Amino acid sequence: MRTWLALLFALLLAAACSSTPTATLPTPPAPSATPEPHDTPTGIAANERWIEVDLAAQKVRLHDGDRLLAEYPAAAGVGTSPETTTYPGVFEVRIMTRGPIENVPGVFVSDIVEFDLEHHNGLHSLPMDAEGQILDRTLGRPATAGCVRLAESAAVFAFARPGMKVWVH
Repeated sequence: MRTWLALLFALLLAAACSSTPTATLPTPPAPSATPEPHDTPTGIAANERWIEVDLAAQKVRLHDGDRLLAEYPAAAGVGTSPETTTYPGVFEVRIMTRGPIENVPGVFVSDIVEFDLEHHNGLHSLPMDAEGQILDRTLGRPATAGCVRLAESAAVFAFARPGMKVWVH
């Protein structure tokens, strides 16, 4: 029953996070080899591994305590309505689904890391068709219906663990 509910929620989340494809930007450069350090928010222990979503910079960062491990370009919600907003706060990874799953007819995402169940927001891959061809490579600016998309979703999925903190700011 729990597996069925998790799959149902993953499908609902993916549908809520879909967006209409927009103009495509060139593929962004690889993550920086030496990312700059960032502050740790209240509620995250100094020795804790955690994920940061920086809405102003449209970046996802992976942290081990106060050490920054990786930084990736991302695209968060366009914020034109409550349904297209990536909400700030400190969340926890709740559900992880490798996928791919079809979030709207003909559009699939994978490496889904759900953290804001109230607003159906999470991190996931770039949208693709049934053959795995990327439909929209937009990164570096808001472009989704609330979820956070990134090209390096497999790396984030491998790093994430249920219960891990996700700081969205």
